[in-house]
Order: sequence, then structure tokens, then C-alpha cells
Amino acid sequence: MSSDYINPDYIRYEDLDHVYGESMFPGSLFLYTKEENEFRTNLRNFIMDEIAPLVPEIEEKASFDLCLEAYHRLGKAGYLTFSFPKSIGGQGKGYVYRTIFGEELAAVNSAIVVTYGASANLFAAPIIHFGTEEQKKKFLKPIMNGELLGAIGITEPSAGSDAVGGMKTTAIKKGNVYVINGEKRYITNGSRADYILLYALTDPNAPRKHNGISAFIFPTDTPGFERVKDYELAGRRGSVNSQLRFHNCEVPAENLVGGPEMENKGIKIMMYGLDGERCFTCSQYVGIARTAFEIATKFANIRVQFKKRLRDFEGISFKIAEMYAKLEAGRLLMLRAARMLDNGLNATKEVAAAKFTCATNQMEIVVEAMQILGGIGYTKEFPLEQLFRDSKISQISAGTVEILKFLCQREIYKAFNLK
Repeated sequence: MSSDYINPDYIRYEDLDHVYGESMFPGSLFLYTKEENEFRTNLRNFIMDEIAPLVPEIEEKASFDLCLEAYHRLGKAGYLTFSFPKSIGGQGKGYVYRTIFGEELAAVNSAIVVTYGASANLFAAPIIHFGTEEQKKKFLKPIMNGELLGAIGITEPSAGSDAVGGMKTTAIKKGNVYVINGEKRYITNGSRADYILLYALTDPNAPRKHNGISAFIFPTDTPGFERVKDYELAGRRGSVNSQLRFHNCEVPAENLVGGPEMENKGIKIMMYGLDGERCFTCSQYVGIARTAFEIATKFANIRVQFKKRLRDFEGISFKIAEMYAKLEAGRLLMLRAARMLDNGLNATKEVAAAKFTCATNQMEIVVEAMQILGGIGYTKEFPLEQLFRDSKISQISAGTVEILKFLCQREIYKAFNLK
């Protein structure tokens, strides 16, 4: 191979599977139990064999159908059951396993991981925690098996960062049904989902909207449901992100998450779901950053300029060291938050800190990786330009970095009992 030319096929997705092997970074393995590491290894092997071959076409064609095929393959192989309750045939694993799953998928493709995440995690997790046993059996089993697809409906035209204060979608009870009217935007899986975990105002006149929100399991074959459009995104090509409308949609009262006693208490479900969602999204950022870091490290080892490998220049080698530190710092924050959630602890502060740190570090790592590769890093010969497009949304979705810093500092003052 010429020292002045790097064959773009030299670093392939298939090569990016040893960053956390025992011989390379045993310190990372130390953070996880033997069972967790075995789960990671088996999952990674499955992803490389069954999922990675779909990735080039997903990106090239922005194919949601292939994302769905990947989701179905994961379901058929039993890889979706780990986070679901044992009472419906799942394995009863928690957020640490979710972060392992998210990292390994995101290291290969962002569109697949957000398709999975919106369904088997964001839709399912609040129902696992708050839903009735009947709701778990009826609605979660087909999600767990990969047969049906879920989504979560919070964001609205007037309710982005102000998800509660700006909410206008209503669900008014009439007899044995709730009549839903309103609009949701930027809903991952929205137009293709079979069910949406939908948040709406059941008491629009409540003095504080926090006290008037409820959560519903909304079947998308309900009359009056309108798929307005799918947004064309800069990144995550292949995922579906939708604008949806609800016009006099009647939902059975038994679809109120948690049953009658949870009417107007949906904020509790929402906040639990948001902490879990944000912890899970951290794993996506770690996975993307990991891939960018490995590409840059391998490239710096073989690219020669001025008769030296790039790694022999201090300006490059220091970048590699800093990228690694940022990657692992994010992992540590994420893992602490996940273990706290698994132990039933309030982790809003820890999740917020992990989320804005992982999102920011991911963006910086991807940019530095592109800088190390130089001109070819800005081409489609390498996936870095794709990772760059996939990364920016991390600083916006599931809570902007600004909102998360606000939440974090608020919880810090609470912890010090300072008013």
C-alpha cells in the first residue's frame, strides 16, 4: 500500500469490533460484570453477521424498510427480550443492558438504533414500570417479539424544550373513552408505528399543567389519526421522524397507562421515561464516538506524511489521547446513571450530566476524527461525514444540552438544600 494513499476499504465496519476486547482496554471490561460482557460480545457478533450487511443500503437509500428488517431480525433472534418483564417472557434486564445494546447498534448505524430505541425502549420502558399487567401482556409482547413497532409522543409545535408548559394536545373523557385532539412533531417511528405512548392534557384547566397530564397507549389504526408528513433529516438516514395529528380520536379508557389512578399523573410517567430515554441516548453517542475514535486511531497509525506516521506527530497523538479520555468520561457518567436507575434511585442530575457530556464529547470526537483524516475524512470514502451528520441531533433531541445543564444545576442546588 502506498504511504500517500489510504484505501477506503482498509477500515471497514467489520474492522471496528475490537475496541473493547480484553487485550486492548481491560479497564473498560472492568466496569461491567461477566454476564454483561458476554451479552455485549454475543450481541456484537450478531450485529456484525446479521445487521452490518444492511447498513450501506440503509444509508444510501435512506431505507426505513431495511431499518425495520434489522429490527425484525433482532426480534426473531430474541435480542429484544432482554429488557422486558419476565411475566411476559422477557429477561427482566435494566438500563445497563439497554446502554450496552444502544452502544453496539450505534457503533454500526444510527438509524437502526433510534428505530429500536423509540419502540423497545422509549415506548416500552414507562409501560414496563407503570403499566397494568393487562397492558404489559397486550401491548408489550408484540413489541418485544419485534412484530410491531412503538413510538413516544411528547413534542408538539409549541412544546419542545417546554414539553409540559407548551402542551396543547387534549384527551377528554367521555364515558368509556378519551377523545384526543392535537398535534405531535418530530416523532421517531411516528408514521410507521403501531402504537404511540401519547401524552395529553386530561385536565386542560389544571392550575399547573404538570397536574393535568396523562399517558395513553394509542393504536395508530384509530379513526381520526393523520400522518401529516415525514421530515427529511440531515442525518440518521433511514429512520422515520414524523408530524402527526389527532382529530377526535377515541381511545378506550383501559389504555390509560397505569389505570384510572394514574389519570392526571402522567408527569410522573413522563419524567421517569425522560430519565430513561436520556440515559439510553447516551449509549448512542458513545457508540458513534467509539467508531469515529477507532477510525481516526487506525488511520493515524498508517497514514504517512513528511516520512512519519501521523501518530508520531504530537499534534495528532494528543488528539487521540483526548478523544479517548472524552469517550471514557462519557461512558463512566452514563454507566453510573444507568446503575442508579436500575437500583430505583432518582438519577435526574446524573442523567442530565451524562447526557450533555456524552452529546458534546461525541460531537467533538467526530470533528477531531475528521480533522485527523484530512480531506478524505470530508468525503464519502469514509463514514465520518455520515457520523458528523448523525451526531448534531444529539445536542438537540431528548433535551437540548442547554436544558440539561439547567436541570443538572437545579438538582445540584436541591441536593445542597439551597433555595
